[in-house]
Amino acid sequence: MRELLKTHFDVLYTIIQVWIDGFTILLACFVGFYAYNSMLDPNAQADLGDYRQLFVLITGIVLCCCWLMGLYSSQKSILNVEEYRSIYKVVLVSFLITSSLLYLLRSKGVIPNDNAFYKTLSTLYDSLPIDQNNENLSRIVHLFILGFTYILLSLERALMFGLLKKLHKKGYGNLKIAIFGTSEVALRLYKKLELFPALGLNIVGFIRTPFSREDDPVLPGSSKNSNPMDLGELDDFLAGPKSNIVSRVLIACPEIKDSDLLRLCRRLESLDIEYRVLPVLYHFMANRFNVENFDNMPLIAPSYTGGRPIYEFFKRSIDIFVASLGLLCAAILWPFIALAIKLDSKGPILFTQLRKGVNNTTFRMIKFRTMYSDQCGDAVTPKGADARVTFVGRILRKTSLDELPQLMNVLRGEMTLIGPRPEMPFIVDEYEDYQRRRLDARPGITGLWQVSDKRKLPIHEYIDYDLYYIQNRSVFLDLTIAVLTFTTMFNFSSTD
Repeated sequence: MRELLKTHFDVLYTIIQVWIDGFTILLACFVGFYAYNSMLDPNAQADLGDYRQLFVLITGIVLCCCWLMGLYSSQKSILNVEEYRSIYKVVLVSFLITSSLLYLLRSKGVIPNDNAFYKTLSTLYDSLPIDQNNENLSRIVHLFILGFTYILLSLERALMFGLLKKLHKKGYGNLKIAIFGTSEVALRLYKKLELFPALGLNIVGFIRTPFSREDDPVLPGSSKNSNPMDLGELDDFLAGPKSNIVSRVLIACPEIKDSDLLRLCRRLESLDIEYRVLPVLYHFMANRFNVENFDNMPLIAPSYTGGRPIYEFFKRSIDIFVASLGLLCAAILWPFIALAIKLDSKGPILFTQLRKGVNNTTFRMIKFRTMYSDQCGDAVTPKGADARVTFVGRILRKTSLDELPQLMNVLRGEMTLIGPRPEMPFIVDEYEDYQRRRLDARPGITGLWQVSDKRKLPIHEYIDYDLYYIQNRSVFLDLTIAVLTFTTMFNFSSTD
């Protein structure tokens, strides 16, 4: 049974997902119906019998839209935010379809009865015997149902996403991958794959190339390689036992010639091994771009999307509202926190530190002091226990209460609620060109790194989280990070 699950994991998981989605949509129908009835006078409540067939129709349409929107694809995104975005589109399209059907079939004179389109719709509609002349079908119930469909489907998918990560950790549905390349490019690709633990992409190791050197960062003996995974040269790898368990090879070798690359790809194809190629221009393609076709020759051009005034206005409005409300509510806690800090150690209550903001500007970030006052200088956060942190400071950090004064930075426009974590100037000075893209967005109190599995490690070692956020920031991604921030706080996870 265990081998069956591992071999056919994707198919079985998709089947189970469809069934669970169906039950969730039906549950949303009943919840929406009873929520509507709870608002009415008992003598004027809707009859469930008028809606049962409509529930089946809505369930079928929503499931079809889920399939069309790619919700049953094995491809996942970080934090599964793209799935939540697709659910929103599914609910919107489903509402338009079901509303159109109900309106066209229940309205007199909209479409002539002898019209072919009307007859086709009637035939489909008659398969579910909904009374076309039933005037008891409320549009408000319809809105309630679709609203709860989005809420419950999102919650269900979040739970299934968590289950999927646990199954991958136990070895179910994992895809074994080898990386062809040992240079810094291969190491960056490996770190990128670490951002997506829910994908079940397990790196078996790195294959040496003709350009590999003994001091390459992923090879044994390198200071950057904590887990040596040297698979040897390509011939040794293909002749060894690990080639039988590898399903895909990622080619991350920009130095390879086109002719050698084509031979490598043909060889992998002959062995039924999938492959993906990291293009030479991966730095350029990390930004948004368009591909133009010029007489069958692709031309890559940067995509200048300009500003996003609606998103920025919405985000700034939320920042001002939440920060003002948060400071007002937190006023009750401030005297107690201040007293605890004073009694625990000598020094000021608040701690300020220079940080880098948007467009490389500098500002002073405000926090409650969590370290001994004589050890509050600029330094990289050590791995493991930090001896500089006081007893009260540990409590404040675990509960994220030390971040409360940063709401003043938000009101002043220096920070935002959700964004890249503000970094210290001496670290920013060491940034490479691609890392400076992190300064394209206003820094935030919380962000993608804080809700990731790597939040206990130094942020400058996992800057790809912030680069991903800047490239893909949206209302859906912000809402997802906000929800996960609260769950992280309630789990008392460290956010150092």
